[in-house]
Amino acid sequence: MKLSMRGRTGWRVLVMSGLLAAGTWAQQPEAGVKPDDRVTSILKKIGYKYITTPLGNFRLDFELVDKRSHWVYVSSRTEMFEGYETRKVWAFVYKSKGLLTADLANKLLMDNVPQKAGAFELSKASGGDGYEVVYAAHINADAGPKEFRSVVRLVFLNADAKEKELTNKDEF
Repeated sequence: MKLSMRGRTGWRVLVMSGLLAAGTWAQQPEAGVKPDDRVTSILKKIGYKYITTPLGNFRLDFELVDKRSHWVYVSSRTEMFEGYETRKVWAFVYKSKGLLTADLANKLLMDNVPQKAGAFELSKASGGDGYEVVYAAHINADAGPKEFRSVVRLVFLNADAKEKELTNKDEF
């Protein structure tokens, strides 16, 4: 069966959306996970203030020059692939009661293209009520201060800029 370019693009968007959502849903941490001592150590070296969440993740609170602020989360849970251990660093961008419109979902997928590292992800809200868009990047689980600081900065700047663009609010 031959597909038009429009059909191929539609399938790519559908497949990509499914992959993004499935990967995010599969990575929900369990309650009571012990905070990773490696993250605690690096945060202390850098001098970042943080709190640990009930899920064992770290929440960092950043103030921006324009009086905006943004939370960035660092996962204690890590993933392994062929001996390479990574952890997720993410920040919320947008929440909705229902699925995103096709226009917004396509916009976020297109906005992923120029990203240096990281991407916008859609997942079911942790409370089960609605959906959440986050900007996330994966970092080496043993990253040093320079790499860690760069990824955290990349995540909060991208997430806050997109939140401002989409909602003109400062919710996260």
